[in-house]
Amino acid sequence: MNKYVKQERFHGIGQLGQKRLRESRVLIVGVGALGSMSAEMLARAGIGQLTLVDGDFVEEHNLQRQLLYTELDAKAHRAKVKAASKRLQEINSEVKVTEVFHSLHNENVQQLLQGIDVIIDGTDNFETRLLINDAAYKWGIPWVYGGLSGSYGLSLPFIPNRSGPCFRCLESFLTDSEDCDTHGVLGTTVQMVTAQQVTSTLKILTGNKTQSSMYKFDLWENDTGYITVQPLKQPSCQTCGAERTYPSLRSDQSKRHIQWLCASSGVHIRPKEAQNLQLPRDPYSNHSWTYFPFADVCMLRKANYHVMLFQDGRATIRGVTTTNEAELLYDEALAFLGEQV
Repeated sequence: MNKYVKQERFHGIGQLGQKRLRESRVLIVGVGALGSMSAEMLARAGIGQLTLVDGDFVEEHNLQRQLLYTELDAKAHRAKVKAASKRLQEINSEVKVTEVFHSLHNENVQQLLQGIDVIIDGTDNFETRLLINDAAYKWGIPWVYGGLSGSYGLSLPFIPNRSGPCFRCLESFLTDSEDCDTHGVLGTTVQMVTAQQVTSTLKILTGNKTQSSMYKFDLWENDTGYITVQPLKQPSCQTCGAERTYPSLRSDQSKRHIQWLCASSGVHIRPKEAQNLQLPRDPYSNHSWTYFPFADVCMLRKANYHVMLFQDGRATIRGVTTTNEAELLYDEALAFLGEQV
């Protein structure tokens, strides 16, 4: 029996819609809670191609809300894109999955968007969303925002050729709506936001109309509804206004790129230029640092600090509270590594 028969019987999709899904390509930026669940739903729906972009690893605290991953993935420190790809192929071998073990930034975004029909936001920071927004509006690709905090969630598709506001117009309004540091996250909140994001994606890909108001809910308080965002459009917006400059697409090669993770749980650091670090193959420790090698990445630990260092010089640092502290630890980790080569 056709595995999509029940979906094809749904009036909004049908056989023609299913054919369109099979021919579609979706980019998912971040395969944590929202991104991993979106990937699974789209794989089960029979999407043609999925490109997964994420430079992070599976950790034990992810398992409460990131349903594609297991304890084995966390213990092995598997890259999320690799663990997700393996599981998605087990779910639906017809779907082509491309793994991009890297963060999205202004130097790789144009290449990654080649041939993409829809972008799904699975990120945990506003800087990357602004980048997605600028790229989507510059190259005319729809994207679907999703945000959450505790039991509260938001979702809205952004269609570049529509008259409503873009994400940059709404940034100040949305910043106060997401705080997973203070309020945590319910796993069921993730599922609700993802359901909205994936449904919007299916509508876009099958040629159906999507909502122009922002969907919002609070599961714990049994509250749901829509927010009219049209009045928030900014005529002077640098992304969707009369004079568009797309500021997030501009690259600054003069300094390191530093990005905080959700809940201030860590920092991503990208050097000014890609490196080619020599990573020792054997574990090593001294009075301060402990070194654990993997494939093209290593883990360094010092007291309560964890540094995941990539061969190209990128790093994810956990346990720090300030950007300055993160940079000092990054330099110290590089110096320690250099001593072992």
